[in-house]
Amino acid sequence: MNKFQEIKNILNNQEVVQKYLGLPEKHKSTGNWYKSPFRSEKTASFCVSNKGIHDFGSSKHYDIISFVQEYFNITAKQALEILCRDFGINMQNTYETSKITQMLKQKREEEREARETVFKWHNKELQKICNEIQINRKCLNIFEKQSDFKVLHVLYDEQAKLEYYFEILVNTNEQQKIALYLEGKNDR
Repeated sequence: MNKFQEIKNILNNQEVVQKYLGLPEKHKSTGNWYKSPFRSEKTASFCVSNKGIHDFGSSKHYDIISFVQEYFNITAKQALEILCRDFGINMQNTYETSKITQMLKQKREEEREARETVFKWHNKELQKICNEIQINRKCLNIFEKQSDFKVLHVLYDEQAKLEYYFEILVNTNEQQKIALYLEGKNDR
């Protein structure tokens, strides 16, 4: 196996692009979307997925070598050297390379598990909030016909609070959700 193919097997597209471009503009099921680093644009048209790196604005497709090559305007050999340097990979030492590969795979698995845990927590909390809102709406329907204003006032306040919590939950980013999840775990 040549060095170029070896580095492609070790690193994945998303971690390489994120290293140089930072966090994506948006994340969809098709992949992470960035504004193209090769031109000025208002809408993200640079898609990075496990399948590859594609610039829909120029219709160019990249692998990690060709992306780094064009990003830094260098040769393929220099791109390989930059990737090895930036990700701490020694292509001369096979033992060290396999050790790094295992470490990266373990890191990816831990990240996947953390995302899955946060996703499950988010769905569970969202379901709780939805259930609370349904219960409060049923109560509101019963008490709207009553003349006791205090009861209605309390119920409306509770519903407003739940809707506020719901908005917070929906609008928190992944890092905050992880922090909230871990905070909730420590409270128990």
